[in-house]
Amino acid sequence: MKNLLITFCERAVGIIAYIFPFVEISSYFGAKVFLSAENLTLQIFYRNYILKLVSVYQSNSYFAFALMIGIFFICSKGSLPLTKFVRFNVIQAILLYIICSCVGQILGIYFPVFIRESIIGVLLANFVYLGTIILISYSSLLIAFGRYPRIPVISEAARIQVQRSY
Repeated sequence: MKNLLITFCERAVGIIAYIFPFVEISSYFGAKVFLSAENLTLQIFYRNYILKLVSVYQSNSYFAFALMIGIFFICSKGSLPLTKFVRFNVIQAILLYIICSCVGQILGIYFPVFIRESIIGVLLANFVYLGTIILISYSSLLIAFGRYPRIPVISEAARIQVQRSY
């Protein structure tokens, strides 16, 4: 029973770590994706659930960033007695968060307004948002089954961070 509880907890921690990239990508592209949809149910879902989570994140963004950096250092240095499975998945989620932040900054700020607000901008936002959600879902499903999700470049970087424990 104890091993089952430990297994459940380590998988749950690995999945919960993906809240960082989800909230980050939702803060950049969630409004454009959900509010441009003609489905009223999606718009209500966004306003009632995702927007509240994004609002809490945006009002405490420095705390969330500091928390994420602290978790990254704990997992990469191996300060706590966490399994390599948990450390790998948490680091991979944080690296995905960093990529989502970079993509959000590039597409949300540095693209010209006439491209961002055109149909091309909406399609690009949908592609990035849904691609990230699919990637998070894929990773969560594999973690739930106890397997390591393989994401090109990110998985290799996470593996290197886990191996370089001090």
